[in-house]
Amino acid sequence: MSKPLASKNMRTHKAIVIGSAVVALLCTGTLLRWVRESRANEASVFTPLTIPLSELSTKIGTYDLARDMPLSANIVSAAAVDSFVQRQYVDPTTGKRMVVYVGYWGRENLGMGHGPEVCYPAVGWETWAAPTERTLKFRTPDQPAPVSAALHRFTRTEPEGVEKRAVGFLAVVSGDYRPTSQAVFWHLPGKLRSAGHYLAHVQVSCPVQHDMWNDAESDIVAFIEALLPHLSMHLPRIEDGEGHDDL
Repeated sequence: MSKPLASKNMRTHKAIVIGSAVVALLCTGTLLRWVRESRANEASVFTPLTIPLSELSTKIGTYDLARDMPLSANIVSAAAVDSFVQRQYVDPTTGKRMVVYVGYWGRENLGMGHGPEVCYPAVGWETWAAPTERTLKFRTPDQPAPVSAALHRFTRTEPEGVEKRAVGFLAVVSGDYRPTSQAVFWHLPGKLRSAGHYLAHVQVSCPVQHDMWNDAESDIVAFIEALLPHLSMHLPRIEDGEGHDDL
């Protein structure tokens, strides 16, 4: 092959690469503009709770001693939640304690989307083991598929020793229960869209004594199973529609 022909082929290849890159950038720019415009439209629509989270039952299963645990204004501002409840429940017979946090977003915003795998390490906890999933004894009429929760294990070194914490987590995305909030998108098809756009984070944690992780996680799973029927009454119903403009 002659050098001029080889040079021409190289220039042609380079032009194709550059042209492809330009098209990709233009498409990316168009996509980003579409996402920004779409997010702005979605943010103008608010899907209200059916019942305020502050009225969540103070008796969950055998846990009937409850105490609200307020969050600091800085945390609430960073999370940008539309509503939340954080509460400690105690079983008076066994003395077991569960801390429940439910955060609710009725509109799309930039503060949503972090699970325990992000939040706990951010405040000094170390991941003890990779999260696992546990199938729950909970079903909804609109979601016949099994509902699962993610179980996380964290430790933190304190002056008095190593603190251990087990955390159960699941997200409810417009009526769809899932064990993670990662890759959450608001543009959902079919019946999920008919629920209105919303996101709820459900997080249940408890201390772990003497490395009894399995026992702590079993207690968390049982508590979440008792909690979800109560919580589901607070979340928007499928028949509630698309939400409304927040004027």
